[in-house]
Amino acid sequence: MNLLHALLSAVQRRLLGISPEEIRYTFEDVRKEIRAVRAELKEEIAALRREIDRLPEHADQPKGPEIPVAEA
Repeated sequence: MNLLHALLSAVQRRLLGISPEEIRYTFEDVRKEIRAVRAELKEEIAALRREIDRLPEHADQPKGPEIPVAEA
């Protein structure tokens, strides 16, 4: 059975250029990288929002959700 598994792996590697196990690990690496980039972007966006909120022209904006003019 082990010989058959080795032969099958060799054929898959020859046809695909990479083994299925390596493909799975590669996808896991990509997913980890995407998660890391998303976390970094969320931090950067939060920092930019805080910086914008500190600007003088944004000081007179009401806190919370805006009320449409027709309802005010």
